[in-house]
Amino acid sequence: MSVYRRGARDGAWMGLVLCGLFASWALSMRFPPAALAFPILAIAVPVLACVQLRRSYRIDMGMSTLSALWMQGICTFFFGTLLMAALALVWLRWWEPGLIHDSLLQAADVYTTIDNPDARKLAADVHTLIDKGLVPRPVDVALALLWAGIFSGSVLSLVCAAVLRAVGFKK
Repeated sequence: MSVYRRGARDGAWMGLVLCGLFASWALSMRFPPAALAFPILAIAVPVLACVQLRRSYRIDMGMSTLSALWMQGICTFFFGTLLMAALALVWLRWWEPGLIHDSLLQAADVYTTIDNPDARKLAADVHTLIDKGLVPRPVDVALALLWAGIFSGSVLSLVCAAVLRAVGFKK
């Protein structure tokens, strides 16, 4: 099986975890206990990536090259993050269109309460962004999540692949 096909298959599973991460954040704005799932899912991402790459490495009996494992990881994060970005776009555009605006207001309120001139300046800057209508659109957030997920997943995959290759194949 090609690394691209494996990446697409593994990306579906990674996408479920990444969608859970986004949903945990979004739900926690209205239902704070939802934030409890966030750290668990955040830890699950690198664990799942390493387990998926290790499985492929073992299936190939240790013959997978670093670049093949890395490419599989990149594909996994591409497809997984694509699912998360699609969820974010739907969520922020149709389900909760005011979530970004409300999140920025909450952040500004928190910075206002901090007894620090830099924090107050940051709060004023956030209010200026809101007043000027510069709140990111749902598509902006989805694209930012897509690029950030692919980039960070690429780095994580390289690290996992390098560790797997350094440890070697053991039956």
